[in-house]
Amino acid sequence: MKAAQKAAFVVCTGFIDKRLIFEYPERLVNRFLCTLHKIAIFASIVHARSVLSVQISTIKNCIMKRVFVFQDFKSQKFWSIEVVGTDVTVNYGKLGTDGQTQVKNYATTEDAEKAANKLIAEKTKKGYVETAEETAREMKVEAKKYTLSYDEYENDVKLLDKILKDKHLSEYKQITIGCWDYEGDDCSALLQGLIENKDKFAQIEGLFWGDIEQEEQEISWIEQADLSPLLDSMPKLKDLKIKGTNNLRLGKTSRPELRSLEIISGGMPTEVVEDILASDFPNLEKLILYVGVEDYGFEGDIEIFRPLFSKERFPKLTYLGLVNSEEQDSIVEMFLESDILPQLETMDISAGTLKDEGAQLLLDNMDKIAHLKFINMRYNYLSKDMKKQLQNLPMKIDIAETEEADEYDGELWYYPMITE
Repeated sequence: MKAAQKAAFVVCTGFIDKRLIFEYPERLVNRFLCTLHKIAIFASIVHARSVLSVQISTIKNCIMKRVFVFQDFKSQKFWSIEVVGTDVTVNYGKLGTDGQTQVKNYATTEDAEKAANKLIAEKTKKGYVETAEETAREMKVEAKKYTLSYDEYENDVKLLDKILKDKHLSEYKQITIGCWDYEGDDCSALLQGLIENKDKFAQIEGLFWGDIEQEEQEISWIEQADLSPLLDSMPKLKDLKIKGTNNLRLGKTSRPELRSLEIISGGMPTEVVEDILASDFPNLEKLILYVGVEDYGFEGDIEIFRPLFSKERFPKLTYLGLVNSEEQDSIVEMFLESDILPQLETMDISAGTLKDEGAQLLLDNMDKIAHLKFINMRYNYLSKDMKKQLQNLPMKIDIAETEEADEYDGELWYYPMITE
């Protein structure tokens, strides 16, 4: 027997006594070694399959990892979700930070996946957009809100000074202007100061003007001014949102960069609508106007809005909202009679007095609305039966926040969401 075979036999069989080795013929040792080699190969295959099985199981258990980003005038946030086995891990926070992490365990992987999908649906409904993880990690905060607290106001702090002294101002692409006064004064002084420093705002792409909380001022108390000179100083402005319309003017000009315009009001003045109609917004994609009531600025003629329903006027508009109206059913008719409806993706008739009559018009004109992706009817006066019928519509709908009419002296009263 060769020395290597002897050694192998001793090592593999565990025999120590050398006399045993020489008692076996060489052919038996060779046969034994061959069998042992086959066993080793089989063991390696079993081990590899076991490792592979573990890896496959791990892959199956790691169902998903998805990252979402929310950006508006007030905040820039990320939210991510990861499912591993029965654990759902959520990480969220301000862009540019590590954020906070929460882990929740479920009974089964199916339950974990179901819970994750529900959370994702809730986030996307709120406006979160799915983004590559690497992209989200590199994104920076590009928005800030400037406002005065009551204590600052009492101590004669000026909002203009707070804005101009911000060393990061040049980094922001979106800014929000909050409360500038607690005694009902207009924004003229603030406007003039911003215009005099217009070079500091040339990079602005998003502006929310008048984001004042109810505790600070009712919307009907917000005193505005002619914003057109300020808008002229922001050549890159794409998104404009304004809250409060007392004395508001927008100017009559062309704004080809503007993509989104939203004006929140308890009563939309005719002059503001006329400014919009006399201006040129060739690339506007989203328009939302809050109609309101006569007691707070609206002059009562819903027909002033009809010219807005024009594909010639807004060739790229895909989202049109005429909301917060006492005549929401009539606005549904305007949509259905317009030539702009076929190009729309979203019909927004929320926050008003939408009743069964208006909703029935939608059901009766399915051929005209079937292409829509979303109809927003949140805050309404719909019956339970009508809401059940609307659930059969082919597009996504929001029919939450159903109100009950007030009865007084035998008469029913319906109120839009925002008035005073």
